[in-house]
Amino acid sequence: MISKQKLVWPLLAVVAVAQSAALFDMVFARDRLLKSGQEITLAVRPLDPRDIFRGDFVTLGYDISTLKKSTTDTDPDFNGFSVGSPAYVTLALASDGKWTETHVGSQYPSKVGPGEVILKGRVNSVWKDDKAAETHVILRYGIENYFVPEGTGRALEDKVRSHEVKAIVAVAADGTAALKGLIVDGERHEDPPLL
Repeated sequence: MISKQKLVWPLLAVVAVAQSAALFDMVFARDRLLKSGQEITLAVRPLDPRDIFRGDFVTLGYDISTLKKSTTDTDPDFNGFSVGSPAYVTLALASDGKWTETHVGSQYPSKVGPGEVILKGRVNSVWKDDKAAETHVILRYGIENYFVPEGTGRALEDKVRSHEVKAIVAVAADGTAALKGLIVDGERHEDPPLL
């Protein structure tokens, strides 16, 4: 008969290997996305410069984070979106060089045109304005936080507020996005965290 103590160590080893493999897979997938994903740049607007528990970072907002029913082609109607549900935003490069949304839906689109990129987000909130004439959806894409070396968050926040800043985003074929870095005053800064 096998004792319980003899079973504990092999089980702990299996759990440790499984956890290590899961962590390696997450790091590998993110690294692959950053290296091979289609690169786009998005204009940003700052929201918050610091999180005392996670170090310095700049929270970034995007024009494509808040969508209005009246100005966005949708499938289904915005009323079909609920908090936490996925949203697939089709982006196209406009003549002014900015990526703008052309469509949003709850499913990955069946056809993607040349020059279009699909960005997968999650619905953060849905609301109607005071007159209930306009429905708004706020999306999060997982590219909202840019971590910086400790003590430099406020300086970068000031630069973001006073200069044109763009986010460098890698987008996978399935719409998953990762923040590669920032372009500040035309200078490229690529030092994203692994996770």
